[in-house]
Amino acid sequence: MKPLPTLFRLSLLLLQQQRLFWLAFAFVTLASFLQPFRPFLYRYVIDHPLRQGDVSALLWWGVGLAGLTAFHALIQRGQTLTTQRLAWSITRNLRKQVFDKVLRLSIPTVERFPTGILYTRTLTDTQTLQSTLAETFLVIAGELLQLAFLVGLMFFVDVRLTVVTLLIMPIGIWISHYFSRHIRESFSRVRLYIARMNGYLQELFQSRELTESLGAELTLWQRFQRLNLLYYLSYRRVVGYFALFFPAMEIATLLGLSGVLIAGAYWIYEGETTVGSLVAFTLYQQLFFRPFRIIADQVNSLQMGLVSADRIFRLLDHEGEEVQEGEVPSALPPYDLEIRGLSFGYEAGRPILEGLSLHLKPGRVYGIYAPTGGGKSTLFYLLLGYYQPQAGEIRLGGIPIQCWKKQRLREVIAYIPQEPVLFEGTLKENLTLYEEMPDEVLWQAAEKMGFIEYVRSWDLYQSIGSGGTPLSAGERQLVALWRAALRTPAVWIMDEPTAHIDPETERLIYQRLRYLASNAIVIIVAHRPQAHAYCDELIPLLPACAA
Repeated sequence: MKPLPTLFRLSLLLLQQQRLFWLAFAFVTLASFLQPFRPFLYRYVIDHPLRQGDVSALLWWGVGLAGLTAFHALIQRGQTLTTQRLAWSITRNLRKQVFDKVLRLSIPTVERFPTGILYTRTLTDTQTLQSTLAETFLVIAGELLQLAFLVGLMFFVDVRLTVVTLLIMPIGIWISHYFSRHIRESFSRVRLYIARMNGYLQELFQSRELTESLGAELTLWQRFQRLNLLYYLSYRRVVGYFALFFPAMEIATLLGLSGVLIAGAYWIYEGETTVGSLVAFTLYQQLFFRPFRIIADQVNSLQMGLVSADRIFRLLDHEGEEVQEGEVPSALPPYDLEIRGLSFGYEAGRPILEGLSLHLKPGRVYGIYAPTGGGKSTLFYLLLGYYQPQAGEIRLGGIPIQCWKKQRLREVIAYIPQEPVLFEGTLKENLTLYEEMPDEVLWQAAEKMGFIEYVRSWDLYQSIGSGGTPLSAGERQLVALWRAALRTPAVWIMDEPTAHIDPETERLIYQRLRYLASNAIVIIVAHRPQAHAYCDELIPLLPACAA
């Protein structure tokens, strides 16, 4: 990771929120000026009213300094509220961009990302960045701005004491640079192991019933222990750097303070400076190293934020987007589906499909059967445009699949997998996918599919849990068929649609296939003999080597 380009892009994001940015900048600037200005006033009070014994003036100065302190507190409150709102605005927009980017990534690109990585980018990384922008990035920017005001006042008060203070600066800069580089590298490893653990736990929790039935708890626990240990070791390395960083910064601060006290005491004795100036510089000495201490305190969040920002930017810059724009047939469905000399393989020299040619027409039900690994799912993904043919072409409505406008293509093709995907929410939300539809339309679709008697007692507003609970496997399959029927597709692709359905419901659904095919093409995986009787044509997918 290169921190400077990442910081530059974060700065551009801040500037996009102009009103909030300039308001936050005004608060930060005013707060940065008030902090070093108070020791300057203390110097005047010590060298004049206090030295002269003017009690009345001391009381007025006390009231004034108390008021200035209260005003400074109000400015700091305004700074906090504004920077928090600015950070939330940026991360809200970034989260939308990341989510939109993930949706536009092609399926082959998504499959190359480890499980859990995209989840981490969308939620964890954006949340980390929000914390960094609100509590670290702008805070450190304010401290550096305060340092600039501080140095200017120090030169105005006493040039020689300022030079003594600045002599320690290279030590503080070197310490910060050395440790920040190593901590940044360590945090990159921490984020890597967090992503791996997220992916592993996601896979594990989704398949808990299977792992328990296989008696694999011990080996899975051991793998988790290894990942947890790697995460612990990477974080312990970060803690080790912190354990050295803080004492090193304290030593630099004490060296600077010792130099100022020794030099200041000598020049007071020589009559070349004042007690007020020395008191001011002892306070300035603490403020001078404050930015370094702030970086030390916030380096955890800063490094994690920079790593998260870099990962987000790399995802947003990824070139694996699916081309969305394309053609749409001028005619309305139904469409013919033509496959000409289709070949495809995931590895060079090992085709899954080779030289496949078919001409599928509306009004017919086609049954496809093939051995395991014979290319059924691959063919379906090619029909949906997820993959591009390596040879030959697929035409729907006279237009090559890859030339279709992708949103319209997915609207005219309904794909029903063996394991339907349901979302946490209500039954109606799972059917409509959050689109506004009258309840009557949903019931009409169920009647069209032929299983209205089985779902009439269902409540459209009942809660569906993660993974489709409490619905059974067969009920989840009915929901998937019901959902597809709402969109009146031109091509139905069903991967064993009745695998988990009782024989009576299975018979009704197969009988309705003829109705579905009246204005569309129906393709089903037909391994079971019961399905063959409802197919107009059976199509074997032979292994590529046999073909």
